[in-house]
Amino acid sequence: MHFSESEIEVLVLVAGSEHAQHPGDLSRALNLRPETLSRVITSLADKGLLEREGKEIALAGTPAAEWFKKLYFAHRASPLPLLLADRKVDVLSRIESAQKSAEDLEKETGIPKKTIYRYLKDFLRLGAVKRSRKGRTYLYSVNSRLWPEITGFVSSLLETMALSMVPREALLIKNYRDSVLFKSIREQDATPTAFSAYEDYGIELGLRDNYYTLPKRELSIQEVFVHSLDSAGEFQQKLFCILFYLKNKDKLQDVDHPMMADIKAVLQGEKIKDYPSLEDIEDRADLYEIEI
Repeated sequence: MHFSESEIEVLVLVAGSEHAQHPGDLSRALNLRPETLSRVITSLADKGLLEREGKEIALAGTPAAEWFKKLYFAHRASPLPLLLADRKVDVLSRIESAQKSAEDLEKETGIPKKTIYRYLKDFLRLGAVKRSRKGRTYLYSVNSRLWPEITGFVSSLLETMALSMVPREALLIKNYRDSVLFKSIREQDATPTAFSAYEDYGIELGLRDNYYTLPKRELSIQEVFVHSLDSAGEFQQKLFCILFYLKNKDKLQDVDHPMMADIKAVLQGEKIKDYPSLEDIEDRADLYEIEI
């Protein structure tokens, strides 16, 4: 996710004001052309951070906007563009709950390592990130003791952006930062996935809901399987997942997901709560000519 310095500066002015701001006042305060300011406001509105109140501009009534306000008031003396501008939110989202190396961050975000190091240097200057050493590698994580608001802001911002991608009548299942998984009774202009894609692999299901992901793209069988695992809250859905796994086992052996340990245990004959038994699986496997 990208923020320009102007976007952060506008957010700071609006958050620090007791009243909604007129665009003309913002334009003069930041020395921005009216058309540039209009683009900035539209971008921030799309991110769920600003909203228009008649002819004036105010913080939106979203959790992300509320967390930005908390971040601003807790760190008014800090240059927030140094913390959030460019693609720094993408990096912060990866280290808010886990330690990562610069190499990890480059791989996960696609941001060049040189830029990653520049971002990390800025974070360290602010005290927003802490660094530890593991062998010859430095690991970085958000300094939650000094900047606890970062986690709330980043998490709520990603959730707001995810919800904006999902059609109004659909239900968000999971946000993957760069994509979303959702279901809908209606057909949607999105890529079918999870159980809705099983027919492409020889397992036809009578579904009430349609499962999709956005942005639209070609999916691997591993992605389809992970999406179905993340959608499987019911007994029947877990059974479908296990059948799909068995039918495509050679391609799904290396899938890393918390449910895989239980699935493999069930296939060894263990009884796991809320999962189908081996007998249940054997009964349905015959219908799809699946060998166990």
